[in-house]
Amino acid sequence: MQNTNTCKLCGKHFANNEMSDEHYPAKSTGNNDIVRINLIKIVDMFQSGAMEKRVLEGLSTGKTFKEVSDEIFDRDLAEPLYPAGRTARTLCRDCNTFLGKYDEAYLKFFNADGEAKAIKGFQRNTKIQIIKSIFGKFLSVPEAADEQFDFIPFLRDKELDIYNGKWHLYFVKRDLSTDLLGLAEIETGKDQYDEGVVYELTDDKFIFDLMNFEKHECFEMNDIFGILDKDYQLITGVGNDGGYHAGMVIGRMLEQMADPNNLYEGVDENRDLQRRKDE
Repeated sequence: MQNTNTCKLCGKHFANNEMSDEHYPAKSTGNNDIVRINLIKIVDMFQSGAMEKRVLEGLSTGKTFKEVSDEIFDRDLAEPLYPAGRTARTLCRDCNTFLGKYDEAYLKFFNADGEAKAIKGFQRNTKIQIIKSIFGKFLSVPEAADEQFDFIPFLRDKELDIYNGKWHLYFVKRDLSTDLLGLAEIETGKDQYDEGVVYELTDDKFIFDLMNFEKHECFEMNDIFGILDKDYQLITGVGNDGGYHAGMVIGRMLEQMADPNNLYEGVDENRDLQRRKDE
């Protein structure tokens, strides 16, 4: 239908003005005033020694490492991208409101830093809502626009607390192994493996990977359903192998190297960024 959109949750058709601007990730988790990080310039600054010089100069004046890195980020590495945050018109107003109730639980998880001691104290229903909220955000990830997810019934039924579909959702807490200088770039991405596809969604504190196969054993990550377990322990960082996140970062860097003046392959009518297209 011309001039209509299909809601990713209920599947109904709506006029453009009947759709909501869905934030992915939630606005309260850092999705506000999104900037683009110049990955090539970061590498150049490290290779030339300019980064080390700037950091040492800043520290010598009494600034903390975080203050110095934030200053370098603001002055040299960041360019405005989405001043109002990353949004997509993928949900109707009613479905946006419905999933928004799950987002309240997601914010509790975010504010608790995902730490085991705090999460174990949450009620089971709150944990289920956290899981559903994060699954739901992948409905708006532009790289997954054509994907047919089988977890939609799990999201739509607020009483359902079991999902046995083909999609697995893993996460890690961000640290210096995921972000150079601790600069948490809020991005989405997609990578193809022999086993299947991986979609990535990030916020200020976490990296979430959704895939239609079980993760490779070499990558240490939390299964999102693991927060229901008594022995849940938060995994921080991606280690020396870089995990799935490293592939996403390298992919973006290669795109910048290939065409530094046109870092993005396309912006759809809703101004959603589509980093990578299926080959």
